[in-house]
Amino acid sequence: MEECPSCALEVARKLKVCPYCGYEFPKQSNSRTLMAWVMAILLAWPLFEIIKLIF
Repeated sequence: MEECPSCALEVARKLKVCPYCGYEFPKQSNSRTLMAWVMAILLAWPLFEIIKLIF
């Protein structure tokens, strides 16, 4: 679920248009999703290294 920025009601993520107010959610590009995963991995990497040192 995500909040519609227009009417602030919760709608299913899979919807492209809010059923309440008609707001059209912008399509998120695949490159943006890929970049988010890469950044998450890079930020988590030091944590994994610290855990390896402890155990």
